[in-house]
Amino acid sequence: TMNESALWALLAALCYGIAPIFEKIGLQQAQPLAAVFVRALITTLFTGILLFARSGWLPLANWTSKTWLAIIASGIIGVLLAQVFYFAALRSGDVGRVAPIAGSYPLFACLLAAICLGEKLSPGRVFGSVLVFLGILLLS
Repeated sequence: TMNESALWALLAALCYGIAPIFEKIGLQQAQPLAAVFVRALITTLFTGILLFARSGWLPLANWTSKTWLAIIASGIIGVLLAQVFYFAALRSGDVGRVAPIAGSYPLFACLLAAICLGEKLSPGRVFGSVLVFLGILLLS
């Protein structure tokens, strides 16, 4: 049976697969930076409402400066910059080509996790990364 984390990951993958269709349609008129702004604004409003409704602002109260800096850096790199670059690619390219290339981020994450966090690069991870890379080449 599928465990809970695999189910959540599969649902995330489904959403990641659906979103580019709407993004490509919207980017026919919208500029990438403006589209990222609207997307972030809506996301911020909804997550703020959900967070406040569930537990107020209490979950943020105990964060250390290291946590704040890490989450802020993640937002700048993984949301702002990544989304602007991704939207620029979607605007000018085919979803079927752009999405798999952008979806190759596990290759970078795996390598950077080994370098920055000391995570082990097992033979399985290396082989899987090679397969992801070959899949991207075939889809491009």
